[in-house]
Amino acid sequence: MKSTTLFMVSCVLMFCVLSHVREVKSVAAKRVKKVCEKSQVFKQNCGWNGNKTCIRGFNKIKEYPFHCECGIYDGLNSRRLCKCKFPYSPC
Repeated sequence: MKSTTLFMVSCVLMFCVLSHVREVKSVAAKRVKKVCEKSQVFKQNCGWNGNKTCIRGFNKIKEYPFHCECGIYDGLNSRRLCKCKFPYSPC
């Protein structure tokens, strides 16, 4: 009888404690950094590693992306389209 009563009381207490738990908001969610995307056409094709080629192309004009995607813009005239993401807003 004692063990049954103790079990019932502990279940009620656990239910009360678990029902009053609040959701914790993340601190990182408040520090959302804005990412700017920019596209530009450069001379020459993408080459073997188009992402690095695009990053170097933007570095020459004093803009510093952290991620790029290279695509063919005009195959006949050997031009590439670089779509890059920047940690700040050069746009």
